[in-house]
Amino acid sequence: MTQTRQAGWRLAGHLGLSSPDKPLLAPLGRSTGPVDQIVALGAHGFAAIQDLGFKFRPEAELAAMAEALARAGMVVSSFTGDGPLWNTPLWSRTDAEGRAMQQQSVASSAAMARRFGPLGTVCVTGLDPERPRGVQLAAMAENLRRVADAAAEAGLTLLVEPIAEARIPGMLLAELEHGAEVVEAVGLPSVRLLFDTGHAAMMGHDVAQALRRYGGLIGLVQVADAMGRERVDPGLGTLDWAAITAVLAEIGYAGIVELEYEPVDWSEAGLTAMLARLATLFPGFGA
Repeated sequence: MTQTRQAGWRLAGHLGLSSPDKPLLAPLGRSTGPVDQIVALGAHGFAAIQDLGFKFRPEAELAAMAEALARAGMVVSSFTGDGPLWNTPLWSRTDAEGRAMQQQSVASSAAMARRFGPLGTVCVTGLDPERPRGVQLAAMAENLRRVADAAAEAGLTLLVEPIAEARIPGMLLAELEHGAEVVEAVGLPSVRLLFDTGHAAMMGHDVAQALRRYGGLIGLVQVADAMGRERVDPGLGTLDWAAITAVLAEIGYAGIVELEYEPVDWSEAGLTAMLARLATLFPGFGA
């Protein structure tokens, strides 16, 4: 069913991509710690956080983050489910040990969803060079289908993310078509496509057209502009953001939009300019 997007775009800022001491708004918080960054993000109009290491944080830190999120009226949009195994062929494994690891991964992610509310966990997986890609794609779909009901019961969405070879080589889902194939093969609402504008551009797609093509499969949108092989702030690269946001509205995308890049300019002035650009590109953000 097509949803009507809310009046204002709801954006998520990250708590660190390449490193936990490099969150999106690092200089604008009292520190780079997660609680201070949640406060900073909330003060600047963000609706959510993306935290790659969310489910691997100490209990005391998670409790403090939960309180900060509640005070700010924010939520967690997504996190990485598999930690250091993210670029291994975990999700295409068919052996008993591999399937047990998959089930454990989803069980621990589901526990986070029960605690923090509906969440998305990112499922990426490495390419096994010894097996045909098609066989691995089919195995990944079968494995995700096996755990999809347990995820759904907890309010957890399994987000299948294609990764551009030009950005991170050696991943199983190296094309949007690969991710769409897996999601369609599973055929269940708790397994959805994570659409990343930067990766789509690096794969050679017209991003707006690709959004229209795969809109019915998308569970989460991540944004970064593209400048060659570099991911940059929206508005500083080559992507047509008016076309992208128009198609997102057209397909009825009503979810969080995650900012999946490290700012070009980390200074306070640079981040202030970034926030102003975001408010122009995503009307209603920060209002």
